[in-house]
Amino acid sequence: MKKTAPIFLFFFLTALLAACQDEGALPTPAATIAVSSLEDDAGAVDAGEGDTAVTEPTAVPQPTNTATPAPPTPTPLPPKPLTVCLGSEPTSLFLYGDDSLAATAVRHALYENLYTTLNYAYQPQGLQKLPSLNDGDARIGLVAVKEGDLIVNSAGNVVFLVPGVQFVRGDGEFVTFDRTLTAEGAAPLLMQQMSADFTFQPMTWSDGTPVTAADSVFSYEIAASPDITVGQEKIERTASYEATGDLSVTWTGLPGFLDTEYFTNVWTPLPQHQLAQFSAAELVAAESPAPQPLSSGPFVLDEWQRGEALVLRNNSYYYRADAGLPHITELTIRFDLAGETAVNQIAAGCDIVTHDAVTLAQTPDVLAAAEAGELLASFVSNNIFEHIDFGINSWENYGDGERNGRPDWFEGERIRQAITLCTNRQQLVDEITYGQSSILHAYIPDEHPLYPAEAQSWDYDPVAGNSLLDEIGLEDTDGDGFRELVERDLSATIVATTTMSITLGTNSESAIRLRVNELVAADLAACGIQVNLYDVNADDWFDDGPFSPLFGRRFDLATFAWRTDIYPPCGLYLSSNVTGPEERGFGGWSNINATGWIDEAYDVACNAALAALPGTPEYAENHQTAVQIFTEELPIIPLFHYLKTAVTQPTIRNFQPDASQPSELWNLAEIDIEE
Repeated sequence: MKKTAPIFLFFFLTALLAACQDEGALPTPAATIAVSSLEDDAGAVDAGEGDTAVTEPTAVPQPTNTATPAPPTPTPLPPKPLTVCLGSEPTSLFLYGDDSLAATAVRHALYENLYTTLNYAYQPQGLQKLPSLNDGDARIGLVAVKEGDLIVNSAGNVVFLVPGVQFVRGDGEFVTFDRTLTAEGAAPLLMQQMSADFTFQPMTWSDGTPVTAADSVFSYEIAASPDITVGQEKIERTASYEATGDLSVTWTGLPGFLDTEYFTNVWTPLPQHQLAQFSAAELVAAESPAPQPLSSGPFVLDEWQRGEALVLRNNSYYYRADAGLPHITELTIRFDLAGETAVNQIAAGCDIVTHDAVTLAQTPDVLAAAEAGELLASFVSNNIFEHIDFGINSWENYGDGERNGRPDWFEGERIRQAITLCTNRQQLVDEITYGQSSILHAYIPDEHPLYPAEAQSWDYDPVAGNSLLDEIGLEDTDGDGFRELVERDLSATIVATTTMSITLGTNSESAIRLRVNELVAADLAACGIQVNLYDVNADDWFDDGPFSPLFGRRFDLATFAWRTDIYPPCGLYLSSNVTGPEERGFGGWSNINATGWIDEAYDVACNAALAALPGTPEYAENHQTAVQIFTEELPIIPLFHYLKTAVTQPTIRNFQPDASQPSELWNLAEIDIEE
């Protein structure tokens, strides 16, 4: 698999109980690696897709009450307009059309959020609650399977159960299927199967028709169409999705699919009474014959002025109208100012400028305008974290002292700790992010709810770093300012020295990383470590091994970034994910752990965390143990997160950007403006 852009973005979204134990398998059923620039999203590279599931038509009960009520007649409120400026214009507002950040932001106005993802966790909104195994509205049961059935195998892929397929039996045993398992007289062949119940809030479409569970099933059937390309992984692993009442649905997964995000396996309703006559292809077509779907959210679309703006008004049927929501009566979403700076957009009448319209380079101007009281600035993590990998277990003879004279410098954790102590990461935060980010100590931020209190920090302390290097036996014996690895005989006489001269590389296209490396090299020189900088074009730097210096494990120190998500991505550093040939016991050249670091205790904790389901003690405890081991062993130097920067007029209230919520417009109904 070719990696072709300046930064890797790793999304750890789901983990199967069985897949974590499958030799050579990634710790998730379909891990996705994507690539982007530091400030702009680019494409995504799929790291593995399962076979396409066959979805049977689902019978749905019709709503018991489809009568259109009379429009509500609330006390008229004075107009309260709000203008939001996006970085780009959506190409489609249909639920399964454009999946860009701009489209996602607009859909918060038109479709009620069924759940939110705040503070690295999930919360119900349009759902009455999130199903839970503890509460009994989610379950793991046993189901009989037979040859030819669709299942999820032990590697997390959707396959037909045929001879030779490895799967996890209901009792947890790994089994390779053969026909004797289902022969006449054999005991039923059982696998685990997960299901979850969802109940919607009593919502109403913008024409006054009640939103029903049948609308959600209709939405699922549209999503499952071969004409829809987004969200297919969840569709492929769904055995059934059925309405069980006017407001309730039940999702059932394929046998073998134990989903850590089972409580999100619900489909946002679409108005069946309005759209049932149209096919999925017609609904997603650029020139669709279908009308704009009715709204279940706080606003209704009045007009789309192509190239300029969307004009919306408040939805009088919004189910939270009794609570005075939305506060705004007229919403204009502009994209005609894309390309202007955030400060200029505020001056041009924008009340909110979303983060996709604000680049890192604009930060000084934003801070100056905020200091002058012209705007309010919000900075939250975008979950892209910069780091420097240690080449701990390099490939072949790179770093093999017996063959080319270079010691394996980084195999011991003490030297990795010393180098981290010598690195002024606050200086990087101050210069690169203008002081708005914070130092990282692991692959999750300190504010993550699973970050352990016992984690090590290794804050900048060159005195302690130099002392630790002395203890290791690295000394400057010739007075040239650089340390040598010293060998002495029994009489303490020096018999050999090897200068600690190492390399630090990154991809040529990133001015930020080149600057990071310059600053780090100067820091390490102050601790007596000679650092030689180099850079490689992104195509070669991010290529699969063995030809890539990075993923071919042919480097000393390497700077790049990963994107994380809600769950801690401990699988990035599993020994099973070390890049290298599978025939030699590694995870394959297209894998992700470039450090070569192998730690048995970390593997045990991480695999147990990935095998557990959120909400269980095993899930939290093992994730915290993995983070704690990581911060002690330091296979990388975590540096900092990049930022999502949004700005507002000083009069805006209830604007609440969040690191784990993709769009800061998630609570549009609650955003207000002081008059």
